[in-house]
Amino acid sequence: MEKMIKAKNVVRPVREPSTLSIRLMDLVEAVNAGMNPGKPIQNWFASHPDAVAAVTIKDGAAAVTNEKVICRGHVDGQKVSDLKVLALKTPEGGVYAEGAATDAVVENAVIYCADEGRGVGGPDTAISAKYGASMTVRNAVIDTTGKSRFCTAAEEYSTLRVYDSILYAHGTPYGDDYAPVTGIMATPPPALEVEGNARTHCTMTNSSSYFYNSKIICDGWGALSTEAAEGFVYLEANDCDVITTRSGYGAYADPDCHDYFNRCNFDVASMAGLIGGEGDMTFTDCNVKCGSYLAVFHNVNGVPEEVGALTVKGGSIESAKETVLIKSDNTIITMDGCQVKSGNGILVHAKINEDPMRTLPGDHPYGNHITMENMDVHGDCLNEDTERAMWIEMKSTVLRGVIQNANLALDVSSRWYATGDSAVTFTKDTRVNQINAPEGVTIQAAGGEAGTYDLQDGGKLVITN
Repeated sequence: MEKMIKAKNVVRPVREPSTLSIRLMDLVEAVNAGMNPGKPIQNWFASHPDAVAAVTIKDGAAAVTNEKVICRGHVDGQKVSDLKVLALKTPEGGVYAEGAATDAVVENAVIYCADEGRGVGGPDTAISAKYGASMTVRNAVIDTTGKSRFCTAAEEYSTLRVYDSILYAHGTPYGDDYAPVTGIMATPPPALEVEGNARTHCTMTNSSSYFYNSKIICDGWGALSTEAAEGFVYLEANDCDVITTRSGYGAYADPDCHDYFNRCNFDVASMAGLIGGEGDMTFTDCNVKCGSYLAVFHNVNGVPEEVGALTVKGGSIESAKETVLIKSDNTIITMDGCQVKSGNGILVHAKINEDPMRTLPGDHPYGNHITMENMDVHGDCLNEDTERAMWIEMKSTVLRGVIQNANLALDVSSRWYATGDSAVTFTKDTRVNQINAPEGVTIQAAGGEAGTYDLQDGGKLVITN
């Protein structure tokens, strides 16, 4: 008769609705209160007051608005073709579209913008859509240098589509040999573990962006970013190369921001994804190589009910550090049929956030819920977050690694090989022969019935009721 581990009756937390509602100006005021107290409000989202684009499409009508930065090009209705722009001053940009009647097309553009940028989006961005505009970009090369010099942006209920293009934001040189870049939100907060002073793209304020067969590159900070959703932001990349050369993330998902990556290649100096609060990110058949983590979850919004989500379906993941790092956040993590290699041998690591702005848990914290399906994976699952529980569910999966301080459920086709001393609570009836460990390793477990078992390779399983 098979020896069975009886499950312990543990109530799994119910996900509670999030009440987060942050408007852009609320965020600006909150950050100024902490970083710029007693001084005039600085809105780092606002473009230069004298900003002017080479070409402006407003309410469905296109016009040349800054001829001096145009080397050549053609404007026909809402179509801009063969545009060559050299914008070397802060207020100058490339193509700016606004208004719900605007459905612009930009083809075969080469746009270079230099000098210090101002804000996120607007007429002084290389390509920007705002106030309900729709813009499609094809076969473009966009190159920017300077602090906060974005290549592309979509905001205020706009839609941006980019096909077969190259976007590269260099920023300003930084490091020990250069004067530090200053200003509110001119560089990423230290807690994000990235450096730099320019992002390649940003989607914000109820807008959507789509990228197809393109290269999105930055030297530092981030390639595909989001900000201030004010309800809903959507970011999607298909068959793209996402690259950060020196430091920086591949993509960001702020609260209420939804990121989807299909068949993309990520080669990033830091993490592929940063997920803040109730944002989510999905990688499908992507090949991801990270200088630090695949993904980092964090929450500084002050809403304890927020839950971030990460889904990885197929593809391959290689990270120099933990695959997933969770810093004082609630999460839903699903890995399905993907190949994972962690440089430090840790698959999932939850800990207390060192950021003083971290969100404290509520009375019933949702915790961290990890599901692995159709996997053969090596790596530890460590819960050092004393404020939130970790729940691990395995379906048709073999895991080789330590599990510390987690609730564990295995289906009948899953196996766990504990490579070091572990501590778990079994939340589903499990056959003893689904668990194994080498000699010298002890698994301390809570279950429905007490018992001690000698495992196949010499380890011990000690269950207390």
